[in-house]
Amino acid sequence: MASSKHYRLMCSIVAVGSLLFNLTIIEAAKDVVESSAAVTKFPPSQRQKKWPQRDSIEDFLSDRRYLETLVNTTDILTKSHWKRDSSYTKSWTNEDWERHQIKSIHRYTRHIQSWFSSPTFLSVLPTILVSVLWAITCMSAVSRFRSVENFVNKAPFSTSISSFTSPISILLALKTNRALNRLFEARNMFGLFIRVSTSLSGLSVNYIYQPIDKNLGLLVGRYLAAYGWSMKGQLRGEDDSIVLETLLPSTESTWVLSQQDHPSAIVFRLRSIVADLTKRGKLPNAITKSFEDRLNELERAMGVCKRIKASPIPPTFTRMTSRVLCMFLCFLPLALVSTPGLKSPLAVLVIVTFLSYIFVGIDEISVEVENPFPLLPMFSLSSNLEQKVADQFESYQDMPKSR
Repeated sequence: MASSKHYRLMCSIVAVGSLLFNLTIIEAAKDVVESSAAVTKFPPSQRQKKWPQRDSIEDFLSDRRYLETLVNTTDILTKSHWKRDSSYTKSWTNEDWERHQIKSIHRYTRHIQSWFSSPTFLSVLPTILVSVLWAITCMSAVSRFRSVENFVNKAPFSTSISSFTSPISILLALKTNRALNRLFEARNMFGLFIRVSTSLSGLSVNYIYQPIDKNLGLLVGRYLAAYGWSMKGQLRGEDDSIVLETLLPSTESTWVLSQQDHPSAIVFRLRSIVADLTKRGKLPNAITKSFEDRLNELERAMGVCKRIKASPIPPTFTRMTSRVLCMFLCFLPLALVSTPGLKSPLAVLVIVTFLSYIFVGIDEISVEVENPFPLLPMFSLSSNLEQKVADQFESYQDMPKSR
């Protein structure tokens, strides 16, 4: 009679868990539909324009403003971050930090309220439900079959389960730390992109645009403004043609789009402009070296990003962690059932649920962070790089002229 009550209780818990899973999936699907509904195809005819023979800063700034009107019309110009809670996928402001560093009671309350809509929770929920179902199966087998009960009571599950925690902790620590290092390294490289591109645009304004050739100076600025977007497109597999066609002259954009590696093509084009001016004796060797040093920095940072993208953490770590976690979650219900004094099926299910969430959740976070580029605020970073480049030209236009 008691086992029948326990069985009905377990069935009710599973039914409630399934209902909760369906509701969270539906809610997440609504967010995906809302964000993807804003992404539409932009007619190619509206991106075409006739370029003047003489480029100007006003035209450059006008093209930037036009590009801003295209936000959310294509993947590369779409902001992407989780909108319900604090997110690493956006550039933080003072308001974000104030919200993040509120008193602990308010912070915990907000995080618990957003628990069931968390992407990590939704990712690990199926694994948690499988662990709970396995725990129910184990408890039912122990209560119904005497031979199984004798085996579980005689086997040292309750004492040997603690031996799993050390290797699991070591594997998770190694994997998570390495994944975070990749995330921070990728973020540092985009910071370097912004710093170097700003410096290059300043050099272009003062040593190419003003004294030598306004068209060439602005062409360098246009290429630099497009560079961040081009890196975003390559690292996320997004089409950057709309940005290149908006910011670059048609002949230049056609050439870049014909190349396999757009960021490398941009750096190559910038180097060819500097080399041509140097050969003609219009650019001093010292300034040429300054350009070359910064272009080399861009290439180095670009190489680091490509290495991170092409070389994951050795999959052996992921496979080993998954296998050890599966063994741990497999033996956990048996260890709990055989523990003296722990006779409540509900207590066993609660312990299995929370331990599954903790260990599987940490493993899931390390897998998510391993590929850092979907997590980086690349829209904000690319937009910031473009803004910094344009500010150099706009500042020169408004700057008092020296006598």
